[in-house]
Amino acid sequence: MRGNLKRWALLFVLLSMALSVRAQSPNLSQCASLQTASEQRTKIKAGATETGDGTYWFSRGYELHQSGRYLQSIPAFAHAAEFGYRPATTLYNIACGFARLNDKENALTWLERALANGFNRTDLLRSDADLDSLRADPRFQQLIGKAAFLKREDKPAKDKGDKHSDRAQEAVNRFEELRRESSTDGQQWYKVGSRLLQLRDFDRAVIALTAAVDHLGYRGSSAMYNLACTYALKGDQPELALKWLERSVNAGFDDADKFQNDADLASLHGTPRFQEIARLSRTLSLSQFNGDSFDGSNYSKQRWAPAIELYETFLRSQPNNGRAWFNLGYALHYSRRHTKAIEAFERAIQLDYRPPTSMYNVACGYAMLDRRDAAFEWLDKSVGAGFEISGYINGDHDLDNLRTDARFGKFADMASDQNWHKEKKDK
Repeated sequence: MRGNLKRWALLFVLLSMALSVRAQSPNLSQCASLQTASEQRTKIKAGATETGDGTYWFSRGYELHQSGRYLQSIPAFAHAAEFGYRPATTLYNIACGFARLNDKENALTWLERALANGFNRTDLLRSDADLDSLRADPRFQQLIGKAAFLKREDKPAKDKGDKHSDRAQEAVNRFEELRRESSTDGQQWYKVGSRLLQLRDFDRAVIALTAAVDHLGYRGSSAMYNLACTYALKGDQPELALKWLERSVNAGFDDADKFQNDADLASLHGTPRFQEIARLSRTLSLSQFNGDSFDGSNYSKQRWAPAIELYETFLRSQPNNGRAWFNLGYALHYSRRHTKAIEAFERAIQLDYRPPTSMYNVACGYAMLDRRDAAFEWLDKSVGAGFEISGYINGDHDLDNLRTDARFGKFADMASDQNWHKEKKDK
């Protein structure tokens, strides 16, 4: 017993030294104020005081960790360890706190100590979001390998076990079902792939999200983005993460801020290519031209002149970027340069960028030019390619020149049919 007390005392000294170093960090106040979206409270046993036993300190550490106060949760778990309370789990939770603070060296050190005390939950090591900052480090993968050989078991850390296992098994079952059926339903592959990514089942997530990309075609930008996140977290092929990230941007994924803040991509943030892709994302985002100074109609030569200049310049060096052609067409259309806009949208179609929407926009351009035959031809093409006309046909003023033509009724009927099928599906 005395040997164990000496060992925990030594660990506590080491922990105090680590926290002392962190206290000198300029990022301390930021880390200490973090909050989680789904804060959970642990009930502390009646009668526990601030000098309580291991149960009290473990519960206190859990409460602090769940509320995002990682710097305070670590000493609480250390107190629990001093009492010898659930040592493997307690040391694991200390490692999680350091990982959340992005202190990789201390996180890996305390994971080693958790394994030395019998922690062998490889499922948590692979799936726990607390450890995402470590996944690109080869030493972390080695620790997972070590854990697989441990025989001793401990109660699941932070009670993550049963519900996590149920969700994981459900996702795996759905994944296997789609494989057996040789499913071509891109949306279902995307849903299960994204779920597997959340569960940190990276190998299956790669298969599912790749299938989603294959079957969703031009609609696969979100699947590409999640595939990039999967490879970034997996850590062994960063070049594939960057490849899919760039493809997602070119396919239309439009959230430049998410790039910089998404913890799934943390392992890529310091690379020059990531910064290039982030700049590309900002360039290709039309939202940068949605200024508050323009009221009323979207038509404005002044508003869209900078966009036209930007994308014409960009396309001189990147002539095969379908998204840039689409953006140029959009800016030209709302500058009332419809002939040029039609040419740009047709180029986007050739490059397979959002073909149904690009076809519809060509139809709008011809309608604005009062070239009715061409407008109806392209409306027909857009519907045939899968464009859901029901949300546009009655309210889009670009089509006003067509409304008195008898042929317009056909498309109004199509819109009604689409609405009927959608309502039936939603019931």
